[in-house]
Amino acid sequence: MRERVDTLDPMNRALLPILRNFLNAYLAPETLGWRHAMAAAIGTWGERRGLVIANLCQEFLGALLNSRPVPMVFADPMDLEERQYLTSDERALLALLTAMARDETTRARDLIARLTGGRVAAAVVRTGLVLVARLDPMGAPRTAARPRLQSVG
Repeated sequence: MRERVDTLDPMNRALLPILRNFLNAYLAPETLGWRHAMAAAIGTWGERRGLVIANLCQEFLGALLNSRPVPMVFADPMDLEERQYLTSDERALLALLTAMARDETTRARDLIARLTGGRVAAAVVRTGLVLVARLDPMGAPRTAARPRLQSVG
């Protein structure tokens, strides 16, 4: 049975469309998936923070893809039906980021090895840790605090 996206925690649910669109951009540059990834990040975290997170996702995926012997299998982010389910590669990718965010070193190392065909590349570790440090662990995307109205007089 395939795992549905709506079972993911808020952090992973927010990251998934960004990761899928960047994967799409890497494997099919003509799709301009990077534009969709950035728009999704901005829509989730706002322009300033969203662009930083999008850039970190792109760096992380670049390091991961450079360490893999084969392309990642991912759901088409533009297919309404397909994007409701996770592939095994996506499940492992999100589990890796979760393990990194929770500082579960052994689990993260095992997941990196699984995703890279046995190789634990330093660039994957470094870029993954930088990415999860910018995210809100296991919580919903952080929104900017609203300014309080004050009477000036």
